[in-house]
Amino acid sequence: MRLVRSLLLCLMLLPGTVQAAGLIDAQTGFSAERTLVIDGRTYRGKLWAMPGKERHEQAIHGLRPVFLLRADSPLGEIVLTSLKTVAQFAIPAELRLLGLLELRQRPIGRETVNGVPTTIYAIDKSIEEGHARGTLWLSRDGIPMRLSGTFASAKGKMSTVQWELSGVKTGPQPAALFEPPPGLSKLPPEAIAPLLGLKLREAGHR
Repeated sequence: MRLVRSLLLCLMLLPGTVQAAGLIDAQTGFSAERTLVIDGRTYRGKLWAMPGKERHEQAIHGLRPVFLLRADSPLGEIVLTSLKTVAQFAIPAELRLLGLLELRQRPIGRETVNGVPTTIYAIDKSIEEGHARGTLWLSRDGIPMRLSGTFASAKGKMSTVQWELSGVKTGPQPAALFEPPPGLSKLPPEAIAPLLGLKLREAGHR
């Protein structure tokens, strides 16, 4: 298993078939500031979400790529507006974890995180690519306010992940946020990856 060098939304890029995936399974629209820590490296960015749709913005190497996810598609898109390009990539299977209903069956407490009341859930879940273990702080509307845990790949590689949201504002988000602007050139992911320091799996790769 390989970790992204800078960022790909969350967690790792693994081989294998990816089905409909998404990091968030919220029942309401919202925007927030996002802090992600992967193996001790911190990435701060902005997140917008509507049920079934996500937009993540992150500064990487002087660029500001936009990552778009849809729950009804196994593919994500990276938009580089400054370069007038867009590329599709296969979404890592781990991104399904926060959307699994099984995670909500083991509540272990309650806590307010950055002004948002949450229920705390224990995570202990195996998928084909490995095993996730940790703790999830989830709001009543399904907003993952905080995550702290580890992911052990099927090959034995252990990674740590922390996630926290702040400045959450709930409400409908503009539909245009979740679509690439018109007129962009479509490139394969390997053409964009070196600019961002990422290792991306091609759309349709198994």
